[in-house]
Amino acid sequence: MTSFAAIQLLATAHRRMLWHRVEEMLEKNRLLVATIAGFLGLYCVAAYVLVSRGLEFISKTPLFGPLLTERLVYVLFFFFFVMLIISNATITGMGLFRRKDMEWQVALPLPFRSLVVWKTLEGMALASWGLLLLSAPILLALGQLYHGGLSFYLFSIPALLCLVTIAANFSTWMLLLLVRYARRWWWRPVAVIAALILASGLIRLWSVTPDAISGSDLVANLQEVLKHTEICMHPLMPSSWVAEVLFAGGKGLDGQAGFYLLTLLANALFALVVTVRLGSAMFYPAWNRVMSAVPMMQVQASEKAWFRQPQDKRKGQTWRWLLRLDRASHAVLIKDVRTFLREPTQWGQCLLIFGLLLMYTSNLRRLGYDLQNPFWTLVISHLNLLVCCLALSTLTTRFVFPQFSMEGQRLWILGLSPLPLVKVLSLKMRLIAGVLALLTTLLVVMSSLSLELPLSRAAFFCAAVIMMSYGLTALALALGALLPNFREPNPARVISGFGGTLCLIGSFLFILGSSAALALPDAVAWRANLQKIPLQPSEIWLGQVASLAFVALLTLVFGGIPWVMAKKKTKNLDYLKEL
Repeated sequence: MTSFAAIQLLATAHRRMLWHRVEEMLEKNRLLVATIAGFLGLYCVAAYVLVSRGLEFISKTPLFGPLLTERLVYVLFFFFFVMLIISNATITGMGLFRRKDMEWQVALPLPFRSLVVWKTLEGMALASWGLLLLSAPILLALGQLYHGGLSFYLFSIPALLCLVTIAANFSTWMLLLLVRYARRWWWRPVAVIAALILASGLIRLWSVTPDAISGSDLVANLQEVLKHTEICMHPLMPSSWVAEVLFAGGKGLDGQAGFYLLTLLANALFALVVTVRLGSAMFYPAWNRVMSAVPMMQVQASEKAWFRQPQDKRKGQTWRWLLRLDRASHAVLIKDVRTFLREPTQWGQCLLIFGLLLMYTSNLRRLGYDLQNPFWTLVISHLNLLVCCLALSTLTTRFVFPQFSMEGQRLWILGLSPLPLVKVLSLKMRLIAGVLALLTTLLVVMSSLSLELPLSRAAFFCAAVIMMSYGLTALALALGALLPNFREPNPARVISGFGGTLCLIGSFLFILGSSAALALPDAVAWRANLQKIPLQPSEIWLGQVASLAFVALLTLVFGGIPWVMAKKKTKNLDYLKEL
């Protein structure tokens, strides 16, 4: 069987499985499908309006409008390219080296290169559909800005597909090389180098004072900001070629747009050829190395098992006493903590997100904002809260929603344990929501200290973020229990389904409503101040209390109602028939 025939066979089998799933979903969950489709349509319209107005505003900036617009496009597609590489590497890596069905597929009379190419294409589809959906309103807004006709979209859409293909293949190359040749002792020098790079970046950031970039020379300040984005314009970056296609297509330069489009197409096809070659030569040695390491890891794990080691009973009893847990509940929490720590893909992404947010919030005063102006202090404080909540919703959708589904075929063990499933769900809620609330509160406190907010304002934002942390966690856990997928071992596939999409939609609506409610009293007070009608402190305090009460109401609606429904469903063992 040729490689193309094998890929076609795999594609046909997966297409039929996908079609049956869609038919089943349309037959059993029409309301859910209609809700998701309506939200996606609403998002596309809202994103198009906001992006088009924002680009129009920037383009009309005197002297620097066109320059800023082009630089924004370069930066946007550069980060799209980086995000595609990371997401494709995660999904393709789990598909190639972590899924159990690969043992069966490797034993089939199929060329190894066809398996690698198919998993690359499959990972590309799973990782890129959201990005393509995000890019559609942006392309429409850019087409309107440049007054591009049909040729603009005929050039831009294939260019974006080529960018997606290059990113997917590049991530597969990194995976194969890393799994095939990486050694354990490499991690220490890599960690040292990463620490040195991080330290140098922090030193460079702290060495820049706000006064150095807040002077009256607008041109110098703009050059100081733009020079940090020059890497996004590197001529060897595929994202730069996509930006050139958009610029040339918008200006009617079809020849130049065609040149860059053909460059992207040639590199995308060449990337597929390299993937075929690497897959043929490196996949089986890499896969065999992973499979050979599993028994050794199991032996080492059995030697270090808890029942072979002396137990520190005082430590366990201390934690049980502090958390007010019985022995069975403590064992379930320990299981969840150890499972999380054994998955670098989980704690690594969480550490990256919270680390970046912590660096940003702790260095607000060194980023050049005019924080002496009360208006910008007010705006930035609310934007910080919004960013923290959006990052939190990303983590809850990515990691909390699949929690119940990841129990998988072992759910019957929990069903036979002394703890009912309702108690297991409540323990997951206490653990995850408590940790996330603590981390987000730390971020809010750091941002409040950087902005020198009063204690009352810091307490206001801390109360809001704690309620939203519990609401987002309850929403993700509840939807994960109401719409589980026990047959899918890959969490990326679980969140790519209808349940994960519904969780993302609900989280977005919850954050949007809460942020608007929290910002409304400050907006009213600021408008009254502009009209020289200052409000009394009691009126301001009452408005803030009312906004927090509304956030509490939204928490009950978005988190409480699904949580009650999930607890009602988990009181019986109907899940066992889905295993």
